Amino acid sequence: MPPKTEIGVRARALADQATAAALEADWPRAVELNQKILEGAPDDVEARNRLGRAFIEQSRLEEARACFAEVLKAEPYNSIAIRNQGRVAALLEHKAKPNTTTTRTQPRLFIEDMGKTGILRLINPAPTHVLAKFSPGAELDLREQEGLLAVHARDGDLVGFLEPKVGRRLIDLIRTGNQYVAAIVSTDPQNARVAIREVFQSAENASRISFPGHHRVAETKERAYVRGTFFRYGHDVDDEEAEEIEEAETPVAEETLDEVETSEEPLAVDTEDDEDQEDEAEE
Repeated sequence: MPPKTEIGVRARALADQATAAALEADWPRAVELNQKILEGAPDDVEARNRLGRAFIEQSRLEEARACFAEVLKAEPYNSIAIRNQGRVAALLEHKAKPNTTTTRTQPRLFIEDMGKTGILRLINPAPTHVLAKFSPGAELDLREQEGLLAVHARDGDLVGFLEPKVGRRLIDLIRTGNQYVAAIVSTDPQNARVAIREVFQSAENASRISFPGHHRVAETKERAYVRGTFFRYGHDVDDEEAEEIEEAETPVAEETLDEVETSEEPLAVDTEDDEDQEDEAEE
């Protein structure tokens, strides 16, 4: 029988491979690896959570529900299992099919860079069963709609709207040449959030900051909005960390991939006061 240290090294290697498979959106491989881990360590709740997530991505919802139920037997307050059990229940109740993550997660898109990234709340978010279709880290499109900035999933579903003042600012920046990428951070209907990052700044907007609430003296060092685990599949934060992150993921975050999950540093959220000050400065 191999020594315990060797077994531990193998288990960690399999867990790393399972995480990599999820980040690459290789869900059959993720299922295979996590099942292999559970064969040798049936009490590994992280592997079981990862397996449940991979089952969701394959629309194997009953199997996913069974995975999260097993986790909750061992850890009744496991936040990942609770969240995903609710997601699965909403999908099953409405006979909805989850939107499979097919693209590789790119966590560095959501690293704070001097006012170029924002974690923003959604207003009028989609119903629970619609939000449940999408995993944290899912890519989004920004579309102007009757003076507001609407957030749509890539399949066209409306996810919600940005707060009017934030939306109007970004609409103006987009009209004058800026470009942005966006992804889901949290699909909680009570606190739905998205991450938006400026990826191109036009010459016309050279003196304008996309997210002025993030450009403070105390926040000038680069840091992750969404912790390494926001874009790492199947790891969560505890309640104390979650309180620090509010509010303001962490996949992304909530999760990156389940769980592009949350940031080591508090997440910042733009406020109207911050924007008022920035607008006055620009004038």
